[in-house]
Amino acid sequence: MTLSKKKYRYVGIYLSDRLSSNRSAILEELSERYLGLFGSIDYSKANIRIIKINNVPNTIVILKCRLESLTNTLISLGLIELELMVVSISGTLKQLKKKIFDFLKYVSENQKGLKFNLKDS
Repeated sequence: MTLSKKKYRYVGIYLSDRLSSNRSAILEELSERYLGLFGSIDYSKANIRIIKINNVPNTIVILKCRLESLTNTLISLGLIELELMVVSISGTLKQLKKKIFDFLKYVSENQKGLKFNLKDS
């Protein structure tokens, strides 16, 4: 039997101002949706975690999940009723931070910011 290293992906998520103060709610909502769609065995294999990194603003959350469950994680993120947007996905934290800072620079240059449009907020 060959041992192989488990591969992970990091997902950068931009939050609305209302959600940035309560980051744990995102993981709870994501967990509930993931469990409802794909079951507890697949959820435990996904190993979804929130990663805390210095120098990243509160409006950004970084999720870590297994490569095999990335599609299911993204589907679950898309189906929760929270004001968020996936900024980037990367295999390394260094590249993800670079993409996030490029995104934040773009947002700050376009003073309008990002507006979230939900039907019934």
